[in-house]
Amino acid sequence: MIGMRTFWLLPAALAVVHPAIRIAAADKTPVVVEASWTSAKPRPAQEIQQAQAVEALPLPRGTIPLPAYARMQSLPIDLPTVLRLVNANNPTIGYARARIAEAQARLDLSNLQWVPNLSGGTSYNRFDGQTQNQRGEVFSVSRANLFSSGGVLMAVDTADAIYRPIIDRRLLDAERWRAESVTIGTEFEAVSSYLDLVFAYAHLDINRDTLEKAEAMLTAARNAAAAKLDRTAGDVNRAQTEVLFRKTERVEIEGRIGAISGRLGRLLLLPPMNKIVPVDAGITPVSLIDPNSTLDDLVAIAIDNRPDLRANRALIAAAWSRVRRQQSGPLLPKVAISNQTGSFGGGVNDDLQQFDARNAVSAQVFWELRNLGFGNAAEVRERRALLDQAQMQALETQARATAEIVEAAQQAAARLQALELAEKAVKEATDLYRISKDGTTNVLDAKNLFDALRPLQAIQFLNQARLNYLTNVIEFNRAQYRLYTALGNPPDTAPR
Repeated sequence: MIGMRTFWLLPAALAVVHPAIRIAAADKTPVVVEASWTSAKPRPAQEIQQAQAVEALPLPRGTIPLPAYARMQSLPIDLPTVLRLVNANNPTIGYARARIAEAQARLDLSNLQWVPNLSGGTSYNRFDGQTQNQRGEVFSVSRANLFSSGGVLMAVDTADAIYRPIIDRRLLDAERWRAESVTIGTEFEAVSSYLDLVFAYAHLDINRDTLEKAEAMLTAARNAAAAKLDRTAGDVNRAQTEVLFRKTERVEIEGRIGAISGRLGRLLLLPPMNKIVPVDAGITPVSLIDPNSTLDDLVAIAIDNRPDLRANRALIAAAWSRVRRQQSGPLLPKVAISNQTGSFGGGVNDDLQQFDARNAVSAQVFWELRNLGFGNAAEVRERRALLDQAQMQALETQARATAEIVEAAQQAAARLQALELAEKAVKEATDLYRISKDGTTNVLDAKNLFDALRPLQAIQFLNQARLNYLTNVIEFNRAQYRLYTALGNPPDTAPR
């Protein structure tokens, strides 16, 4: 089971607040209330009563229509479905599995070396001209014959018959582990793309809330300007610029969502018009690795469990078997046996007659030293060099695995420590926004005029704090899954 630690991304304390200039009643006369940091008394403000009721005009959303090639259909999907589809549909995983079938077929063929071949057919022979008999006499002849036969033929190098099945079995194991490595690597790529998609949609929600706050501040700035209570003439422009920035950001996020959907759709082999929508209920930090595990513990788990390391070990075993095969080659015989049975007939010129049964059996056992044995010695050296290469490749893979574990572990640890700080930053930014909104949108007298700068800065700080917390959650989960993948997806690494 995968252990899970749950923290909500956006606490209830971060609820959406809609700032606006408020009108309080005092003696049935509309007044404008000052912020809490001043002790001045409220004053009548009938002259701005109408101005405060004015709604901000909607900003233009753009006149350029969405191109047809950018229109997509929503496809809700969750993480378990992503993993199921990538295993069922991904062509990279399918290719790796096809290589397993190829290796299995080679092993089956290796196990059939002692099974003879069946052959059958007809041979016709015609000879015209001079020939010589056993006594050395030369004479002219014109003859022909026909032989229709069938039989068995077996030619076996006993060194291959012994070692090829062993070698091919090791290679089959290597292909199986390679396919497993490709599978978990592709799964990580799909999970990473899914996390990017979750991040983008959560970013969209943050943008929506920030845009609402900025639009509310724009309304307040326009009302204050209409009531002649704005501190500077640029408050409306400042607020409107912030609104335009957030709308631009929203368009960019939506474009990024489409791009990520296309990337994830490629891994899942989905139709290109699908816009994938994650349906997971919440964004929470998920811990897949026991925090009590040391780096030495993790490296030991990876060495024992990673499929690419297991594939390397299988390749080393196959390379060693090739060395032994070359060493044994000159000592083991080669065997050739054939038996052909059929009907044979012939005669002078084209006269084919006198057909009768014919059976031909031959058997041969021999040993061979290639190039007086020097060729065999060179082949042994070649196989030993290939064995050394396989061993060096295994060491390189192990070093890379160790580096991946260290990198992912450090990233996960850093993100975990940053989560608490990021959450505190969200709370502080929320308080700052509340204070700035209350202290700015409630005006008391002409000396304390409406100022859009502080609440807009608070909106930006809150937006950045939320985005920072979201980034830390997503990247912590990505680092955890990367570490889990670097260990080879072991079955028992969850926190206890």
